[in-house]
Amino acid sequence: MIDLSGSWLKLGDTDLVKAVHETVVKEFGMKALQYTDTAGAPEPREELRRILERLGFGRHAVLFTANLADSLRLIAEVHLDPGECISPEDPTQREVLPYAKCGRPKAVYVQPYWRCPDGYIYTAEELRRAEKEAPLVIYDLTYSLLRGEAPHVAKSSIAVGSLDVLFPGLHLGFLAVPPELEPYYLSIQEGAYLHVSTYMQYLFYVALRSGAVHEVFRALQRRQAVVKERLVGTATPYFVWYKPPSQRLRDIFLNHGAVPGSAHSKTGEFGEYVRLGLTSATEEELADFLSKIPL
Repeated sequence: MIDLSGSWLKLGDTDLVKAVHETVVKEFGMKALQYTDTAGAPEPREELRRILERLGFGRHAVLFTANLADSLRLIAEVHLDPGECISPEDPTQREVLPYAKCGRPKAVYVQPYWRCPDGYIYTAEELRRAEKEAPLVIYDLTYSLLRGEAPHVAKSSIAVGSLDVLFPGLHLGFLAVPPELEPYYLSIQEGAYLHVSTYMQYLFYVALRSGAVHEVFRALQRRQAVVKERLVGTATPYFVWYKPPSQRLRDIFLNHGAVPGSAHSKTGEFGEYVRLGLTSATEEELADFLSKIPL
């Protein structure tokens, strides 16, 4: 049965996945299986720094985390006092919603490019307005890493994101923080775990340097094209924001793992929409599934 949850990354080319793992072991051997710095191993960390510099975060210190939720947890520990919260967009990533319930926003959370779940792309003016809403702006760059941009970066800013969407089996997050705050973040990380998986860091590094990440992205773009031919909605390579014309069709999507739009809202709105994950279904599976349902 097709999986539209988007909770993992499925790739038909298992040879590509095998080749990247073999390269990690062959080139980095025991180094990828040993302890490393809390902030991250040097080569993967530098590679991530270069990506974030392109997006406007060159002055920030880069740290690897376990995942996006872990990055947000660290931000909350460092920045939020009792009664304070993070003010997210609506709709938004589900990971930020636990920090959105309060009356005093300490930070604003935005996804500047291909916002999850609706694919919205911010203008520079909209990002400038967001900067005025709270002392700190958190930029989630999960879907900006390969193709997007952040047309305006606030003076007081932090970047977060998940690297899971880049390559099958990769489970890693990141933080980019002002250098003066790096010691605080590192001390909290060390108290929770010495460092995130060294192997995962080198898997990210090899997948990116070998071009495998871009092969995966092209596969996702083909899935996007399949969906755009058949559905009227906002489609990115990673997900689709779709308003089913009937309850029957909505139920079909939900029964195959799609997420109701209300799950992405701090107010419970957008229930008429569903988020269809494209990462967990191949191009062929999507084409076959969409050809058989009553659109």
